[in-house]
Amino acid sequence: MSVILAIAATVAGMCSFNASAQDRYFGLHFDFHASPGRCPAIGSTLSEDDIAEICNMYKPDFIQVDSKGHPGWSSYPTEYGDEVPGIVGNPMETWRKVTREKGVQLYAHHSGIFDAVYCQKHPEEAVKKADGSRSAEYARTNGSYADEKLIPQIKELAGRYGLDGIWVDGDCWGAQMDFDPSTVAAFEKETGINLGGVMPVNADAPYYMEYANYLRGLYRAYLKHYTDAVHAEYPDFKVISNWAYTEHMAGPVSADNDCISGDLDWRNSIMWGRYSGRSAVMQGKPWDMMAWSFRNVPGGMVTKSPVQLMQEGASIISLGGGFQFYVPQDANGAPNMKALRYLAPVAGFFHSRREWTFGGRPRKQVAVLMETEQRLAEQGEWSRDGNTGIYTRAGYDRLMGLVSILCDAGHSVSLISERELENGEASGYPVIIVPNLYQKLQDSSWDALMAYVEAGGSVLLTGPQTCRMYGYESVGKPESYGKGKGCLAVYPWERSSSYMSQRKFEDRKSLSDFLLTVYDPEVRLVSAEGLLEIVDFEKDGQLMVQLVNCNGNHYDEKSLTEDFIPPVLDVVLRIRLDRRPKAIFQQPDGKKLEFRWSGGCAEVAVPRVDIHSTIVVFR
Repeated sequence: MSVILAIAATVAGMCSFNASAQDRYFGLHFDFHASPGRCPAIGSTLSEDDIAEICNMYKPDFIQVDSKGHPGWSSYPTEYGDEVPGIVGNPMETWRKVTREKGVQLYAHHSGIFDAVYCQKHPEEAVKKADGSRSAEYARTNGSYADEKLIPQIKELAGRYGLDGIWVDGDCWGAQMDFDPSTVAAFEKETGINLGGVMPVNADAPYYMEYANYLRGLYRAYLKHYTDAVHAEYPDFKVISNWAYTEHMAGPVSADNDCISGDLDWRNSIMWGRYSGRSAVMQGKPWDMMAWSFRNVPGGMVTKSPVQLMQEGASIISLGGGFQFYVPQDANGAPNMKALRYLAPVAGFFHSRREWTFGGRPRKQVAVLMETEQRLAEQGEWSRDGNTGIYTRAGYDRLMGLVSILCDAGHSVSLISERELENGEASGYPVIIVPNLYQKLQDSSWDALMAYVEAGGSVLLTGPQTCRMYGYESVGKPESYGKGKGCLAVYPWERSSSYMSQRKFEDRKSLSDFLLTVYDPEVRLVSAEGLLEIVDFEKDGQLMVQLVNCNGNHYDEKSLTEDFIPPVLDVVLRIRLDRRPKAIFQQPDGKKLEFRWSGGCAEVAVPRVDIHSTIVVFR
């Protein structure tokens, strides 16, 4: 057999994915946040045939179905929660029966501390606001909620109903500033700080950060408590908390959650997916992201087209994660079959790409620093506007915009945390970009950056405030300075925040051109007709390049749906390698690509990328 024929045979079967019962590569999410009056006769039209059709049509690894929404009412018969009156039959048993027959995992969509019923029944267990009133929706994390309601219900879903896992919504992003006297007293005792009756209600107040960080510690303890309690009795039951340990909740993993997951903003899911997906992959755990299948408009919801969901999901699977999308259940709990039948082509798109993406990981190229302390301080800034959440996305536009500029310019981008930086995990990245800062980094982080430069890395400081804080106030143009074996470069403009709402070619070109003077990418986009995101990628030891078509109107909030995304044409990539490759293929098409080998690089032409392709390099 010739070398090329042997490679072709390998391509046909490489990365053959032995799916275990716990894989979460492709799934569907349903919820409807049930409440009395709005949701009569839940289960009355739920059909085993419809559930079977969904399983046959999509062949998902998992389905997530509503069990309790933010109002606090359960949409299935429960001994431990507050079920909506008038449930017909047992909807959860129906979902479990059919999904088990079809070999599909079943997860519950279950709201956590965002529970209005519990707060109304137990006002003393609700968050106490700065004005002395009690929240009507959010429970305290250090109260009785977890032991009285959440843990018993999760165990019921695991034991009585035999579900595979739970996706806890309204949890970390629902955690609020709490001024309950018991919380304040415990803070003062643990920290030795005497507030003197003056509550730290915003970032201007004394001890605001100390108090907010104390509350964040309480949330982490609450998350660990209910996760451990469930795993102690049901070790195979998967516990997932929406947005925990992503960019929304900065910091290291501190609970034994089985997967990291979050639902993307429906207004520009590609930009959100790029950013959130890169924050999830940092943690080294299984992860997935959810896109909404619709856009909210006055008067209702507009269903996206299949190609829109394909494009949104492509930005996720290209980072090695799983993808699910959300279709609301009807008010009586039945699935929306009309929308599901319309969106059916999405399934084949993702199934055909599984073996080329799922479980892989981006290789180290450009790293953007996701600074923890500054983000937490900015969350305090946001609280001035009335938001009392202890985990928010304040300041996200600098980081999300920067990631999107770099992706749209064809750079392979990762996020790196201060913790990783200080642990020496920056080694291997050719360049680290510091976003525009509003306060200096911690000394330990700055020292780690300078040590990285001394060892031969390149650091790029961006934004006028960053430049001023570190002594480059007079810089009016990009500059590079040799430092040890490496390079410290400054880019004195802040382009990223505005890129969120005003995407400019000049911003991409200016930053990208200067960045290319600081490092030489292993995979370089030489040319393309259209916007192309590149992920320098590895899976099972195999070098790959993920290509995502970023054309279309997804940035435009006036463009709700579109059924045509212009292809990216005439792509030319330069891939630096230690030796001439044996062959290069475009997957999942199985197409062998021609390339030119020169100067330690393979220059390969990719005629067309419709939505997503994987380039597989055989060395």
